[in-house]
Amino acid sequence: MSTDRQDRLRDGQVWVRLLLMLVYLFVVFELVALLVGIGMLFQFVYRLVKGEDAHRLKDFTADLNTFIYSALQYVTFNSDERPFPFCDWPAPSSSDDHSSRH
Repeated sequence: MSTDRQDRLRDGQVWVRLLLMLVYLFVVFELVALLVGIGMLFQFVYRLVKGEDAHRLKDFTADLNTFIYSALQYVTFNSDERPFPFCDWPAPSSSDDHSSRH
């Protein structure tokens, strides 16, 4: 085995990333799927009853969408920036959110 490969295998950052990827895959993504399902049902019932959207829930799910995107970017090696909770909670960009937020 080459020295370069041995160095890569001993690099702790590689193994930490694998651990984080597994945690996101088996814990975080499942939790987010549950939150999306609950939010979807609540938003449907709220609109059915009130005739309008629950704006705070829309804001939360917009933030959740941005979080999931950043987490997917990390676990698919499209980004080296660790997602929340290792950085700030991602909020949608100002061009996306001000038109829908109240």
